[in-house]
Order: sequence, then C-alpha cells, then structure tokens
Amino acid sequence: MRKELDEALCAKYPLIFKDRHENMQHTAMCWGFSHGDGWYNILDVLCGMLTGDYRQAKSRYESIKDKVGQPTFGFRDNGDPVGKIVTQELIDEAKVKLDEETAKVPVASQVKEKFGGLRFYVNGATDKHWNYISIAENFSYRTCEECGSPGKTYTDGWHRTLCDIHAAMAGRTEEYQSDEDEGDE
Repeated sequence: MRKELDEALCAKYPLIFKDRHENMQHTAMCWGFSHGDGWYNILDVLCGMLTGDYRQAKSRYESIKDKVGQPTFGFRDNGDPVGKIVTQELIDEAKVKLDEETAKVPVASQVKEKFGGLRFYVNGATDKHWNYISIAENFSYRTCEECGSPGKTYTDGWHRTLCDIHAAMAGRTEEYQSDEDEGDE
C-alpha cells in the first residue's frame, strides 16, 4: 500500500497501529501493509469498528471532563438543567471506562495479502473483534486489491483478487474456484 495511505491509517488509528515502526523482533508491522491500495477502505471501516467502543468512551469523557457542576445535556426553555449535573464522580467513572476500552483495542501485528485475501493479524482481540476481522477478510475476496472495485479471485499459481480491468492488465484470465465452488452452478 502506498506510503500516504499507510500513514493515514496509522494516524487515524494510533492504538491499533502503535507498533507500526517497531523492530522485526517485536512485530511484522515493521514491514507495513503488504497489499495493494484497493483494500484501504476495508481497513478503514474495520479499524473504525475495532475502535468503536473506545471512541465512544473517549467522546463521553472528553465531553464532561472539564464541566464539574454543569448539566450534562443543556437547559430547558425555562432555564432548568436537563439531565445529571456533572460531578467529579461521573468524570472519574468516564475516565475508568475510557481506560478499560483503551486496553481492549487490539494491536495489529501484521496486515497483508495471502491467497488473494486480506489477513489482519492482531494481539488482544475479543470475540467481537474477531468477527469484525472475519467480515473484512471475507469482503476482501470480492474487492479488487488494486483499486477497490468489485473483484474476483484469479490464479496463475498465485491468487489475486482483482477487478476485470486489473485482471486483464495483469494477464489473469482464469478465475479461481475452490473445491467448495465446484458444485455450485
């Protein structure tokens, strides 16, 4: 993937890609994203899903952290406060929740193409995270690795998922069929 797309993902999701520039004894992320640009949007959506609970907790904390004594939701027409009054206890609870969700964000150890599909390896994922990763990996088999258009997996010994245009440019003519696909008509 191009350097600017690599940098954009790392800047937008620093908790997931915190090991991006670590050494190879620590992580395979030192080699960056080993796939084409076309899967950028899949990764962006996936990382958004992986950090959803964290971002919600961060937003909650950020919205109240400096508002002790103020109402949480504004005022009624008559000037009476709506919702709870922000207390230090509410702020502390929001901070604890933020810290818990921060610790739950998985850390990418390798992102690459393999057998025509995206592989997103992480440390510290929950079952919910693994479900998101599985969906993204499955979606990559229908998305051109080069441009992000709808694609199919082609083979000439090496599997690649490409749109018709990129398959033609690469001289790929044989669509890959797994053993599972052979019985389908």
